[in-house]
Amino acid sequence: MKKLLLLILFFVIWVSSSFAQQVEISGTQRRFPGRNAELSSVKVRIPKTMTIVSVTGNNNGFWITKNGKSEKAFWTEKQTSDAVGYKLTKGEYQVFPNIKSDENSASVTIKLQ
Repeated sequence: MKKLLLLILFFVIWVSSSFAQQVEISGTQRRFPGRNAELSSVKVRIPKTMTIVSVTGNNNGFWITKNGKSEKAFWTEKQTSDAVGYKLTKGEYQVFPNIKSDENSASVTIKLQ
């Protein structure tokens, strides 16, 4: 009986943790003299459809790539809030920020749930 209860408890914890999983995807962009810029973002694989729950960073909008191709762009700082609620399907993602006109670098982090 105890083994059955432990098994049920383990299963409930496993199921609830899989539903509460949160994933972060971050990216940066640095501008150098002239028009050269450097983009950086680690590829993150998401196993199922997930929703953007927050966006943070110092940027003027950002864009998302899926499997190396453009997925969705939120081009301005004002449009950044529109990203919350956007769904990303299973795949490999990166995110890149737009630099504000008076800055030399930008960052963005999106959280998915």
